[in-house]
Formats: sequence, structure tokens, C-alpha cells
Amino acid sequence: MFTKIELENFKCFREKTVFPLGQLTLLTGINGRGKSSLLQSLLLMRQSIEYDNRTNKLILNGNCLNLGRFDEIRNTGTSREKPIYFNYFYDNKIGLEQNEIITSQGSVSYSFVEDMNDDLVAALTEFEIHGNLCSSSTNNFRFYCKVFELDRRLKDNQTIFKFIPDQILEREFEHYNQKIFHKLLNFSAIHYISADRIGPQDFYLRSTLPQFPNVGLKGEQTVNLLHRMKDELINDKLYLGEDAQTLIIQTQEWLNKIFDGAKVEVSGSQTNILELMLNSSLSKDRFRPANIGFGYHCILPIIVSGLIAKKGEMLIVENPEAHLHPKAQSELAKFLAKVSNCGVQVLIESHSDHILNALRIAVLDNILTNEELSILYFSQKIGESVIQIPIDSDGKIEEWPDGFFDQMDKDFERLFGI
Repeated sequence: MFTKIELENFKCFREKTVFPLGQLTLLTGINGRGKSSLLQSLLLMRQSIEYDNRTNKLILNGNCLNLGRFDEIRNTGTSREKPIYFNYFYDNKIGLEQNEIITSQGSVSYSFVEDMNDDLVAALTEFEIHGNLCSSSTNNFRFYCKVFELDRRLKDNQTIFKFIPDQILEREFEHYNQKIFHKLLNFSAIHYISADRIGPQDFYLRSTLPQFPNVGLKGEQTVNLLHRMKDELINDKLYLGEDAQTLIIQTQEWLNKIFDGAKVEVSGSQTNILELMLNSSLSKDRFRPANIGFGYHCILPIIVSGLIAKKGEMLIVENPEAHLHPKAQSELAKFLAKVSNCGVQVLIESHSDHILNALRIAVLDNILTNEELSILYFSQKIGESVIQIPIDSDGKIEEWPDGFFDQMDKDFERLFGI
């Protein structure tokens, strides 16, 4: 799990900025203050691996993001020679054979500069790792390494992005490299659903699922994934109802819980066409998506992603509240809290007080603890651009910064003089 991210010279973050993360993290606050930039630091790593898992370059335009040229991601107040820094802190427990448990904490720092031959990528020039390993079968030990001149140090069959190249490992923990190091920072296992989700379609073309099954950043692979993985069993903690524990049935159960009525059916034919049929009630009727409320289609990729995500993976959801009634927003937030309780690290970007309050209730209901929930407020205040909001064990928030979900109070004060 990522416990903290530090960014420097990246987009709006000129000075080193710290983002403490939890098992579930809510990003909220003023528009244009860096919420998306934080998420992009993770997605850039994912799409670089997808482009070439042996690369030592940051791919700025790929399957997740299209950020343009290097000049567009470097902070405008930063000199041309100064690198961009991504620093990721982790804390993981990994099970091996014969019930051996490995615990590791540490950080990995990446330094990127402009590639003079290609302004659509960033060149990785420095890599620094330090941390410690604790095993139930061996002694504890610490490790540290800093690498320069990466082009000369890496071989063709190695990847710096997965974690650390083989040849710079210390002999004393080389045994663990293939078993655990690639799992500590698993950038390739990030489910991402953007705010720009596709709307209802008359039909969907069948396609081959990627090596890492996911619904696609706009939800474009949701119907294909439901069709191909419909009989996959979901986590016991997410099981609803009394019917099968399969993906297709549990997708329907969660839609039904969130909307107080839903039916889902995916059908194929001898051609390469798939059809999605929905109903907003429990009757036997089925309708094309265009004839059902828009919220059903917006929420479907989020539900499917939460159900297929595995322990140790990450789920990023932008604006889950889009097109949803307040009650549906609240139920969806509780679902995402339950997903995080399955060992999936969840990051939510939202402007909805219904999402916030539902997560607070999830703490009150012991779905997750207040230590597992991190609420980050992105403000306009100089020197405090990112504020972590403390939350009590009963879900209460004692300190409300100016601008943090206080517009209703300000409106009531204006309307009623209170």
C-alpha cells in the first residue's frame, strides 16, 4: 500500500508537497489546485509500464493520459535544468510459501528530466530506494541504493518501474527479489475510471481483454469484461443477497442496492456484437441503456471495477457522484469503503458532501477505521496547498478549514441570517 506520495516541480507543485494516503483517500477542494495532478503521477507510471515494461522513460501520452510535452508537466516556475521528483512511500505485507510473511516499509524516488531527443517523454536519470524487510524466517535488514546513469546500468530484460533492477540488489536479500519486490510498488495494477465516462451505447463490439483486466478509463470495456468474467467469484466481503457470488449477479445486486431496483443482462450472438440490457426495477422487462436513467450507466464501471479489484491493487475513481441522486451517492461511497476493506487501496476525487458524509458514516459503522481514511483538502492557502483533515473514530470532523464543504452553511447564513 502507498502510505505517502511526494511531488516536486510537477505541474502546480513547485515545492515538495506531501500527500498522506490511507487505505481509502478522498481528494477534494478547490478546482485547479492539483487533485488530478496527484492521480496523474500514478497513472503516468502505469501507462509507462504498459507501453514498455523495460523502459526507463516516463511516457506522457498513452492509454491513461495525454499530457502533451515535457514543458507542460514541469512546473512553470521551475528552471529547465531542475528535475521533476516523484517519491512513493509504501508499507506492505506479502504472504509467501509455507505461511512466511514479509513486511516491508520504505520509499522509492524517481527523478525525471527533459529528453532532448523526444519532448513527449521524460527521461529517468536517478532512482533511489531505501527501506527495510522483516521476515518470519530470516533476520530483519535494511537496504539502500541510489542509481545514476540508468541507461548504462540497466539490461534489456530489467525494468526500473516495477521496482528495482536485479544487478543493484545486495546479496543478502537477492533471494527475495523475484518473490516480493515487484509487488511492493505495483504500478501496473491500477484500476482507473475517469470523470469522462462513456454514455449509453446501442451495442458494444466484442474485444480481447488486456493482460490486466479493467473496465478502461472511460468504462468502455465494462460490458466486455462483464461478458467474459461473468462467472468469476467476487470477494466474500462484498457478497450481497442469496444468489450466486458471481460477478454478473453481484453487479446486479449492488446496482439494486444503490438504486432500489435494477436488473442487468449482457447477451452475445454469433457476431462480434454484445448487447447490454437494463431495468430500473425487479420486473422481467429489459430495456436498452438509452431508455434507463443515465446514472445506471455512469455507475456500472465503478461497481464492476470494485468487484474485480484484488487485494494489493489500486482503484482510482474520479467524480463518482456524477448523475447520481444523493442517496445513490451515499450508497456508492459505502460500497467503495467496503472495497477498501478487501485490501484494495481506493482513491476518490469528489466535490460531493454526500460522498464525504457517507465515508464518515463508514467509519462510524466500522467498515474502515479513521486511521484508514485519509481526507485531503486542496486549498488556495499559500504554504498549505494540501491539508489533511483529522477525523475522529466516530466519524466526526472537528476542524473545518474555510472552503471545505462549507458552502451550504454560507448559503443558509445568507438566506436566513443564521
